[in-house]
Parts: sequence; C-alpha cells; structure tokens
Amino acid sequence: MRVMDGRFYNRKFEKGLSIIEALVSTAIVAIGFVAIFQMVSYSVQSIDVSNERTKTAYLSGMVAEDLIADRFSDFSGKKLYEYIVDSRPTSGKSWEMTGCNDGSTTSATASNVLDEKINKWDKQFSTQRIKCDRTNPGQKSLKVFDICSNGTECKYEHSDVHDKLYFGKIQVGIKAGTNRTKKKYLYFQMH
Repeated sequence: MRVMDGRFYNRKFEKGLSIIEALVSTAIVAIGFVAIFQMVSYSVQSIDVSNERTKTAYLSGMVAEDLIADRFSDFSGKKLYEYIVDSRPTSGKSWEMTGCNDGSTTSATASNVLDEKINKWDKQFSTQRIKCDRTNPGQKSLKVFDICSNGTECKYEHSDVHDKLYFGKIQVGIKAGTNRTKKKYLYFQMH
C-alpha cells in the first residue's frame, strides 16, 4: 500500500466496469429506445387518424348545413329537399364520390343550386383536404330520404309519423390506420 494525498490507495481493491457489463447495459438501453420509438410511431399514426376523423366530421357537418340552409330554395317548382328526394337515382344516393378526387374534375359552371352544391362537396372531400388511399378509397355519399305514415306517398313508412319528414344521411369512409377503413355517418333532419 502506498499513501497518496494522505489516503491509502490500493489498486487491487479498485472496482471497475468489465466489457460484458458494458455490453449488457448498452443492450438494455437499446431495447428501451426501440420501445420508445415504436410508441412515438404509434402516437404519430393515432394523431394522423384523429386529424382525418376531425376533418371528416367538420366537412360532413358543412354538407348538412348546406342542405339545411338552402332547403327551401325553389328548384324546378319544388323545394330543394323535395327535388333531391324525387330525383334520386336507383342507388338512392343523391351525391356519391367513390374514388380519390383531386378537386380539379368538378365543372366550373353550375346551372342550378344543386349542381353548385355538388361541385362544392366534390372539392371539399377531395385530396386537397382529406387523405385518400388510392388502393382502398373510402366512399363519400349523401342520401336523402322521406318518411311518412302512408307508404304510397314516400319510400319509407312509419305509423307514428304524422307529417312527412325528410332526413339526410352523409356517409364518409376514412382511412383508419394501415389497410383499415372506418365509416363515419351523420344523420340530420332537413324538414
């Protein structure tokens, strides 16, 4: 033993870190970082899906507000909601967008209120605003239907209905992660 600065110093009792211990601690830290990176990746994906759901809900509400705001507009001698119900195609959907639209395919001039609204909806639900998976595009559609107590006057019959009712249903398929699509529905009463 020798004395350094008034203290006893003995090298054979000195404890150090071996290479095996260093490698084990490095592996443990690496596993922790991998887990953190996977959590961050999942969090970013969840935030992205949540963002798309929020945008879709907002845009669906805008379509409903468009129809409610102009429901009494005169259209070929009828109110707009009556015209939409009477002129619906055999699919029952008054507006439908099945693919990924970039917003440039809509016509610039609209001859009536309904065409103007359809052009607006095509632009709202285009890839400029919401993401679209070209391999599995989510369907976007509007269906307006009527309910009354007499089935001969309308498509849907219900005995508790006294006055004819008009409802709209907006359906939007949105990407919800990898290879998954969720459907968002918004029902609203037009009249």
